[in-house]
Amino acid sequence: MPAEESLIKIEALSGSCRDRHRFVQFQFALYRDDPLWVPPLIRDELKSLDANNNPGLEDCELQLWLAMRDRECVGRVAGLINHREHKFRKINSARFCLLDFVDDVEVARLLLTAVEEWAAGKGMTLLEGPVGLTTFERSAVLVDGFDRLPTVVSSYNFPYYGPIIESCGFAKEIDYVEHRFELPPELNPKYRRVAEYALKKKGLRLIEKKSARDLQPLGHEIFQLINAAYSELYEFTPMTDGEIDALIKKFFGFVDPRFVKLVVDSDKKIVALGVAMPSWSCLMQKLRGRMRRIFSAWLGGDLKGSRETLDLYLIAVAPELRNAGLNAIVMSEMHQSAVAAGFKWVETNGELETNLSVLSLWKHIEHETHKRRRIYSKMPGSSSFSQS
Repeated sequence: MPAEESLIKIEALSGSCRDRHRFVQFQFALYRDDPLWVPPLIRDELKSLDANNNPGLEDCELQLWLAMRDRECVGRVAGLINHREHKFRKINSARFCLLDFVDDVEVARLLLTAVEEWAAGKGMTLLEGPVGLTTFERSAVLVDGFDRLPTVVSSYNFPYYGPIIESCGFAKEIDYVEHRFELPPELNPKYRRVAEYALKKKGLRLIEKKSARDLQPLGHEIFQLINAAYSELYEFTPMTDGEIDALIKKFFGFVDPRFVKLVVDSDKKIVALGVAMPSWSCLMQKLRGRMRRIFSAWLGGDLKGSRETLDLYLIAVAPELRNAGLNAIVMSEMHQSAVAAGFKWVETNGELETNLSVLSLWKHIEHETHKRRRIYSKMPGSSSFSQS
């Protein structure tokens, strides 16, 4: 007679340092042998779960769960209620975040049920995810592009995630798409014409900074521009001063000023921004989550990132100047810098499938839409999970 299947138990974590370590470690165990997984830094993952180190968790409720089969961890999930987001979006929603699980429908079902019941008990009317805990953290489930190396800021998961989440009663909310293209030696002349016209017509000019240290004093103005530019986009909640301070500290130490493009108006106010970086995906794979491996990466010449692929992180334009050609200014300048640096390929990070102003940037460039990520939603207490 076959042995009875081990029972799966869902454990609500206390939020202690030990429990946070357990929560973070599962992802490393699950993806340990996957050649395409780009590990985050363990220290950053632990900080993101700690309200004392992550200002983005202010005015939030966070709960972590692990799925255990006997003494083995087989899944994890976080539930988040962001009360500041509720005021901004005017909706009582909860997020499920950091969802990872072995290829077992029952594990995913029990984890998502735990979040759903928690959210319903808090009076939430919508459950969305996977969404990052805070701004600029990994979001969404990869549903297409499993054979491609992700960028350091985008999510990665096994192909079974999407179908299993859908089998648990969740439906598509929205998709993000990512593109890859070979860097052309010259852009379509239209970009240059539009850029020159916009600079002259609007009295704008480009400014350059020689080092990350020179950029740092502009940090708050840069992130406030992003707040304004992204305020109408799905799931975006404007960053607080505390979040901005933390992001400046986290990112401005290694940003490459060659690929930070700033457009200012006649009052020296930043009205457009473009940020790109050499791909760090291979470097992060070599670090395997631990900064102590940085010396070996330095010996291998990997600290400056890829010499072939440039990752385009974001473009932001002041709302009052949308459709005024500022995207073309940023694109034209970024192209010149990328060609001068000898890059061969460009990859974008996630772009909302509904963000037509950004998607239109690529219509004059031959490109491949090579990855797609999805956010799902469900009303807590609605139709029960499907049985497999």
